[in-house]
Amino acid sequence: MEALNQIKVGIITIGMIIIFATIGWMHIEGWDLFTSLYVSIITVSTVGYGDVTPQTFLGKLLSLIIVVSGVGAVAYTFSGIARFFIEGQFKRIIRLKKMQNRLKKLSDHYIICGFGKFGKVVAKKFKDAGVPFVVIDEDQQTVDEILEKYPNLIYVVGDATSDDVLYKAGIERAKGLITVVDSDAENVFITLSAKRLNPNIYTVAKAENKNTVDKLLKAGADRVVSPYDIGGSRIAEMSLKPEVFDFVSSLMDTSQDMEIGKFQIPKTSGIVGKTLYESKIRPKTGATILAIKKGNELLVNPGPDTVLDKDNIICAFGTKKQLEELKKILDDK
Repeated sequence: MEALNQIKVGIITIGMIIIFATIGWMHIEGWDLFTSLYVSIITVSTVGYGDVTPQTFLGKLLSLIIVVSGVGAVAYTFSGIARFFIEGQFKRIIRLKKMQNRLKKLSDHYIICGFGKFGKVVAKKFKDAGVPFVVIDEDQQTVDEILEKYPNLIYVVGDATSDDVLYKAGIERAKGLITVVDSDAENVFITLSAKRLNPNIYTVAKAENKNTVDKLLKAGADRVVSPYDIGGSRIAEMSLKPEVFDFVSSLMDTSQDMEIGKFQIPKTSGIVGKTLYESKIRPKTGATILAIKKGNELLVNPGPDTVLDKDNIICAFGTKKQLEELKKILDDK
């Protein structure tokens, strides 16, 4: 039994013993309520001042019963209190309170459902990139273990298929949700729940079974990842084109601070109506334009004469600083 539950049971038991003794002495000894309550408390605590004592046989017998049961209940309760402090549960409650306050202030964050092998990898990537996130996992032990490595981790212990748990994780304020629990059925259910609670949330789901991919997409997942397909493809690429694979991997390595960003050109942007060459994005920022989406048309590796229009979406590659400079140019009027 957990220390907190032990303390609760002990306090309730002591209270019931005191009530039982109070009523018993009122009937057996004929004492008033206050006197009976007074004698009950000092008997349970084994203080025993002796100023008021039972005079009848039944009253004395009741005293023996109360002393034995009361001492046992008090000892049980105090052992629970000792466990509470020794096991660090007091520290855990303080940490949980601080974390809940941080969670209430969190917005535009990501929710990671499932803290297994995949969830830990996603969490590490987010942490390295400085992206705010919340972890949901129903195994307290799993969360406790990872707290040794990530002491500032924001988490919710519970079943991610529950709406209440998703609300605790701030689903209505979240920017995205990644569901990577072990069960495909739960991933489908979590996706459905997330989209119902926040229709605008960007959802990425893991599918162990190929047949689940279509179900997840119908449930509202924006992207579905099949680990075995991706893993198999990467193994094939490493075998067939090792040099190309190593080059791409080195570019995407987070230690190199390289990122891919997606930006929408505002209507008031100063580059609206200019060509890619005239905008001088490359010379000013150093970022590389990978693609430009014009409505339903996607221009991959656009040429310098490509005209930039309002609401076009630009996909660019570069360092975090370069992408920030690019965003400044797009927002500049």
